[in-house]
Amino acid sequence: MKKTCISRFTGFMLIGLFLMISAGPAIAVDDREALEGMTTAKVVFDVNKGDPQKLLRALVAIRNTGERLARQGVQPDMVVTFRGPMVACLADMNEDPDVDEYKQDILDKISWNIIELRRSGVQLEICSLALSLVGMEDSELLSGIKKVGNSLVSLIAYQNKGYAMVAI
Repeated sequence: MKKTCISRFTGFMLIGLFLMISAGPAIAVDDREALEGMTTAKVVFDVNKGDPQKLLRALVAIRNTGERLARQGVQPDMVVTFRGPMVACLADMNEDPDVDEYKQDILDKISWNIIELRRSGVQLEICSLALSLVGMEDSELLSGIKKVGNSLVSLIAYQNKGYAMVAI
């Protein structure tokens, strides 16, 4: 009796899995309604994460957003501003011996995501006030990140130029 119950349950699960896989493309989710009439999306991301893992997740989300906009026919015009103590995660560390293997892996992934964002045309800015608070020099920054006087001023300016602000 127990085997029959388990066999039936397994059979139902396999049928359900097959139906979900085969129906996948037919029930694809998109943002067509929200993006209707748009050809360009101007957005500035305010990134202020204090933890490397959270910063990595934010960068992945930003890359994903740009890719999804482009796939749906909307040209992304994106700026990312970095501020707060997490700017220390944007240093070019090149295998720092003082960083444990797990954290080095996360920092490498952050670096890779920065490179990919730059390649896709995303403008990257970092707050000079935050850099000075963590004691970082410009020469320590990952390549392609532009230093600005105050990222809050940048956020104000971009919003006044029609960019939607997304706080992360």
